[in-house]
Amino acid sequence: MWVLGLASAVALGVAGFAVSRSSVFDARAVEVAGVEHLSRAEVIDLAGVSTDTNVVWLDEATIERRLESHPWIAAADIHAALPGTIQIRVLERSPVAIAVDGGRRLLVAGDGTVLGPATTDERLPSIELPAAGSVEGPRSSLGGAARALGAMDAELLARVRQVIVGIDGTLEVWLRDGIRVRFGSPTEMVPKALALHQVLRWAEAEGERLRSVSVVAPGAPAVALAG
Repeated sequence: MWVLGLASAVALGVAGFAVSRSSVFDARAVEVAGVEHLSRAEVIDLAGVSTDTNVVWLDEATIERRLESHPWIAAADIHAALPGTIQIRVLERSPVAIAVDGGRRLLVAGDGTVLGPATTDERLPSIELPAAGSVEGPRSSLGGAARALGAMDAELLARVRQVIVGIDGTLEVWLRDGIRVRFGSPTEMVPKALALHQVLRWAEAEGERLRSVSVVAPGAPAVALAG
């Protein structure tokens, strides 16, 4: 009897496997959420899914890695909902600056990821890198400048006109109203951004005009008043 039971279990298992591989579980709907820059069609194409994709055997982890390899996608979450729905949720990066590198203008996210060519109508701060050949070894990375901008809230970021990366990697920030800000090395980004914002709010509340600000030591920012 146990032999018959085992045979029946094997037969049921084989049948179940065959059904799971059949068109019964083909995706009938692909839902996409979280897109702003990319289109729904682009995300589906990147994911490599279609109405022929089997939902039961969907490899969520592989699809997530595939999506996250795209510069605009910071994170992706894939969920298979039986019997026939694939749910895709993405978190897109946002550009914080335009990096000026030789003759190229590139959109850059707050984590330093290059998102692609910038259009002329983008109103974002610029990042100026050292000229090629000005230092030995690799070019100074724009990552530090991008992270400095990424640490700023929307109000402060809107006031920034330019970030200049020195040949030693230190950062100098210029605001749209002409105030020069010494950021120093690309470290302690959040404390430095917070210190700068607090100094600017203090100056506005007190009616003071600033010529420059230093947040190299964010715990003790320094200011120079305009004449």
